[in-house]
Amino acid sequence: MGARLATGHLLFKWFFFCLILIIIFMLYAPYKNIEIEPTMRSKTEVVSAIPTPNLANSSPKIEVPKHFVHTSQCMIPYINPFSAEALKIYTPRKFIPCSNESELVSALYDVNRQRYVLHINEPVAKKLLNSSEREFNCFYREIQHGEKAETYDMLKPSKYFSQDYVVPLHVEGLMLQCETAEIPSVKLQKDAYIFIQYRPNMNTTKPSIKTHPRKPSVIMYGIDTLSRINLRRTMPLVYKHLQGPGWYEMQGYNKVGDNSFPNIFAILSGYSPEKAKEHVCDTDKSGCLDEIPMIWKYFSNASYLTAYAEDESPSNTFSYLKPGFTKKPTDYYFRPFLRALECEADNYNCPGCRMTYCYGRRLANSYIYDYGRQFMQRYVEERPIWGMFWTNHFSHDDYFMPSAMQHKVLGDLINFEKDGSMEHTIMIFFADHGVRYGSLLSLAEGYLEERLPMMFIYLPPWFRQQYPQFTEALALNQHRLSSNFDLHNTLKHIIEIGGTPDGPALPRSYDCPTCQSLFYPIAENRTCSEAGIAEHWCTCHPYRNIDQLHWTNRIAPRVIDRMNEYFVHKNLSHLCSNLTLNYIHRTEIKMSVDVSWEDDLPELEIAVYRTKFKVIQNSADFEATVVFNNKTEAVDVNVENISRTNSYKDDSTCISDKIAKLYCICFSDIKA
Repeated sequence: MGARLATGHLLFKWFFFCLILIIIFMLYAPYKNIEIEPTMRSKTEVVSAIPTPNLANSSPKIEVPKHFVHTSQCMIPYINPFSAEALKIYTPRKFIPCSNESELVSALYDVNRQRYVLHINEPVAKKLLNSSEREFNCFYREIQHGEKAETYDMLKPSKYFSQDYVVPLHVEGLMLQCETAEIPSVKLQKDAYIFIQYRPNMNTTKPSIKTHPRKPSVIMYGIDTLSRINLRRTMPLVYKHLQGPGWYEMQGYNKVGDNSFPNIFAILSGYSPEKAKEHVCDTDKSGCLDEIPMIWKYFSNASYLTAYAEDESPSNTFSYLKPGFTKKPTDYYFRPFLRALECEADNYNCPGCRMTYCYGRRLANSYIYDYGRQFMQRYVEERPIWGMFWTNHFSHDDYFMPSAMQHKVLGDLINFEKDGSMEHTIMIFFADHGVRYGSLLSLAEGYLEERLPMMFIYLPPWFRQQYPQFTEALALNQHRLSSNFDLHNTLKHIIEIGGTPDGPALPRSYDCPTCQSLFYPIAENRTCSEAGIAEHWCTCHPYRNIDQLHWTNRIAPRVIDRMNEYFVHKNLSHLCSNLTLNYIHRTEIKMSVDVSWEDDLPELEIAVYRTKFKVIQNSADFEATVVFNNKTEAVDVNVENISRTNSYKDDSTCISDKIAKLYCICFSDIKA
């Protein structure tokens, strides 16, 4: 009897054990293909923001989109940022801090007094002195504005300060230093601070944000040379943050010019440089940029407080091969302080970069976004503000460097939220263009990397609630073709939203009369020409390789002929070498959006082609969009819309023409 009970007990235990195994297996089976994320990833283990479906998994599948835009007149394909071809090129960068030292002097803002205070951190001093007995002194030199808008005069005499010194209101920037009291003194630390000083009476017509209709503030947070594809690749955490409530990605946003100036100029003025020269003034001439009807003038007229900042003086949008401003363009203007940082602080470049990475102890873009954050902290809760804060230094020269900066940029966005500033603000997080030269352009989708800058717009909750029709239109327009000129019109629309109902309508973009505000639905059948986008920059139509057709090799030589004629027309032929063809990378024909990839290629008498070729002179690479007649061999091409797809900074040092530099190979710069 006891033996039978023991045997039954064992069988029961075995049955129970098997049952547990079955239950565990059933619970585990749906997740057997999920991989635990490792702490460190190699470059081939980067996780896409959009998961790839696993056919073996029984859980719901998440499909990767096929298009950014898919309408009757525009098909912009979605590009996987982590394709095998891209990952062969992509190497994440490591973040490099400017200093590992703690701050010896902190600039704090006393909210009650509405003043900045310089606080000396005694424990840091003790550590730097390696003693609690040695004495030290701290002093600052005020950065004095120059008479001209683009520079500063000098540093004022040294002003010694003690613990919790209250910074005078007139001091907007300073260089400070602490050193031992002994003779000769030993420098302990050098630093710099730029302030947005609160001025309650800065504008006598200051409105309250509580007035009706409520005026939304607008902050434009910009990063140079960052496509929406490369954002997903290099800043997945930032991209994930931008999927949050209130954010809208303009996935059909298409640039309208080659480099920074024409694209930013279109947003801020509504003009192309060519039309501005024809109807307002020549932006290459001193004083012209003061005359251009920039968007900040309209915001200022609507009682907004304005600010503008960039982080790289030689490459500033309005100063790189441009005359800059003769008058201070906005209420707060960072450039004079930037010039002081460049001249007075210790500057460092990141590896492989020609732009300044650190100004003293801080990242160059830290100064820009600290300036923007202070601007919002000081004013956004009590009055409407507009500001643009633009960074070049970490993304312009190394298109994978954003991967090292994603935590910094994500921190900026999160800090704006923590401050409560986003409650009052429409934020535009954007770029001017994508990568314009380098290995990414060698990919089949390289032309999309170049032409599709990131563009995200945030609407605060109260705005979404008060203006549901504008919110719905913006949501719809995420997958419609749009351009810089539409964004310009949107900025003016925001001004009108907070204005008087019977106030006059502001003039829309001059260059694109068919462009509109993004708060109105964009037509489903919109074309590039209707969005002010030239054929060469348009990404709406697919192109197919046609190298097998015998006459395609005749297109590139005729494009080169036009380029050489351009040098003659610009009176540059005595400085710039005639170009001669080395070889053709590829030639493609523009297809209709409804043509299948399997259809036979047409042999049209006249069609639009895209050709990429290399010239002998310095192995320069170019890409041109042309209208070509394969019977008469006539070619129609705008030389100033031809893309230079590899670096040209060392090829055209003999000229200063910003556009011609793309095409000119100086006799003096020709490499043997």
